Amino acid sequence: MYSHDGPSGRDARYHGPFRTRTVRAVLAQPPLPPLTGLVLAGGASTRMGTDKAWLVVEGRPLVCRAVAVLGEICDEVLVASGDGRRLGGVGTRQVADVVPDTGPLAGVLAGLEASRNPMVAVVAVDMPFASPAVLALLAGLAATGTHAVVAPVTDGRLQPLHAVWATRAAEALRRRLCTGQRSVTAAAVAIGVHRVCEQLWRPADPSGRFAHNLNHPGDLPWSIATPPPAT
Repeated sequence: MYSHDGPSGRDARYHGPFRTRTVRAVLAQPPLPPLTGLVLAGGASTRMGTDKAWLVVEGRPLVCRAVAVLGEICDEVLVASGDGRRLGGVGTRQVADVVPDTGPLAGVLAGLEASRNPMVAVVAVDMPFASPAVLALLAGLAATGTHAVVAPVTDGRLQPLHAVWATRAAEALRRRLCTGQRSVTAAAVAIGVHRVCEQLWRPADPSGRFAHNLNHPGDLPWSIATPPPAT
């Protein structure tokens, strides 16, 4: 789609609110490897009570925010929308869960199998502050390492839904799903994960907000979302 080298390539695509000193520091590293972006947006959003993909944060639907973030560092962006059809308004290629109704791991597998690149940057749709700088850092580590997954650790917790996955992990993920093993974290650990500690990722995102996710209405203060409905 475009060159990976020099100022005309993907490394020059950071713009708008993401063009910060920390992002430029990350981009001072070697050029990013070919990378596919994957938005996980196939969940039922039961706890939120509405489709999280269309929740508006800072003037933009969550699914559009995630696509834009991944577009900063990826030459291809996919949306795992569950059925592969329901988010057609986004204008981005959708992929259907390989094993229906088995949670986000099925979306990860769908993205890995559909990717045209050997590595996939994964972001859950309910992470409104996903960081292109952190993902770029993870991609660089993945390109030079041997682990199937490179994921940050925040507050002692692995973040496999804001991580870089190797497409070679697809076969192992399919086997796990077919035997009823649905945990994304357990899958990452089982196939081999490089845990990126805070000391490494903090320069890329000093706020650490990238790991914040929205599960309940109370997680979405109106100060960062649309005004509350009139009563």
